[in-house]
Amino acid sequence: MSRRVVVTGLGAVCGLGLDWQTMWEGLTEGRSAIRRWQLPGVEDFPVRYAAPVDDEAFAERYGAGEGPAPMERRARFGLAAAGQALADAGIEEPGALGRIGTAVGSGVPERDPYELLHAVGEDGRPSWQTLYARRAQLDRASGLFCTNDALAAAIAARHRLRGPALNFSTACAGATHAIGHGFRMIRRGEVEAMLVGGADSVLNLPTMTGLHLLGAPSISELFGDRLCRAFDRDRSGLVAAEGAAMLVLESEESARRRGAAVYAEVAGFGSSLDAYQVTAPHPEGHGAALAMSRALADGEVAPGEVDSVNAHGTSTPLNDPIETRAIKDVFAADEHYRRLAVTANKTMLGHLIAAAGAPELIATVLSVRDGIVPPTLNLENPDPACDLDYVPDKARHQEVSVAVSNSFGFGGLNASLVVRGYEH
Repeated sequence: MSRRVVVTGLGAVCGLGLDWQTMWEGLTEGRSAIRRWQLPGVEDFPVRYAAPVDDEAFAERYGAGEGPAPMERRARFGLAAAGQALADAGIEEPGALGRIGTAVGSGVPERDPYELLHAVGEDGRPSWQTLYARRAQLDRASGLFCTNDALAAAIAARHRLRGPALNFSTACAGATHAIGHGFRMIRRGEVEAMLVGGADSVLNLPTMTGLHLLGAPSISELFGDRLCRAFDRDRSGLVAAEGAAMLVLESEESARRRGAAVYAEVAGFGSSLDAYQVTAPHPEGHGAALAMSRALADGEVAPGEVDSVNAHGTSTPLNDPIETRAIKDVFAADEHYRRLAVTANKTMLGHLIAAAGAPELIATVLSVRDGIVPPTLNLENPDPACDLDYVPDKARHQEVSVAVSNSFGFGGLNASLVVRGYEH
């Protein structure tokens, strides 16, 4: 069985706003969520810029969001975005659609390193017995009490989604892998609908320290809030962010039966592994090109039909020229790559790490629906190795019939999705 899969619901929480409408408005207007930032209680941390969620506004809109049990930051964002997406799809009683599954991408649970001080005994040495004796003093929302699958489980339990519940942990490609596998499950007829996406919050000491040790985030202060400079000669590393984005994917038959509004159609999914290095993509971009090619083949879409590419565009020295090379390889016929409108949403959203592919897919879906390609900000001094049309500075109004969205993660994990306009 092979069924068409459409998008019927959207939800988002990010630095640009607490719903997908505000996020899309910010992207099309070229606003950036990146700002000066400091780790709480750590004055000398070398990373000085990030794209955080507005805690005060989030608490005012969504409350504590703890549900039946306390949960850490990424899960609260994910629950909020999931509720938005289901409401946007007009799904008030999930059971009415039969089996709805959940597939999300997320990173490691947020952990407060100071909580581990409870494990230090009077002799100054760590002891699990000491930690256990002091367990009542621990924050129940701490990552110490949360598993990696807490996000998928919390969403499924909150909304009584009784289909498969999958939590992907594949670095920066996690959300895109989750969306792609949810798409395939619907297409195969295993479920009628899937709530898919991702949530992550890396703006904490353990995770940011790990990223810094890998050399991933920029420590420059030269450009201020214009620090994320994808495809620019002066790029110096990613700018970390947090948040969540969720989509409702549904079989065409189910959507038409419900009379649901359709944003666009997900047509294809492809993935690959570089098998090269943990922190560097293959220098010739073979893995990235393979993921895009597989997604196009999966959707029976010819490269010449594609109008736009939502690039992974991390603003790191290695990713941007290699992704450019991969795009040129995939769209080499008749030099079609010269006609592509390529955009890098991370220049406005920051890098949501495991969740990154979800808001970027929402932007791709809306680009197809509205005929708008968001800009790539801060492209002031283009790298000669990055010579595509990156839609600098201002959004472009043009027809987008077919678009590709890329996510490439640490370890050489690559995933791409193909979106096209929906017609009965």
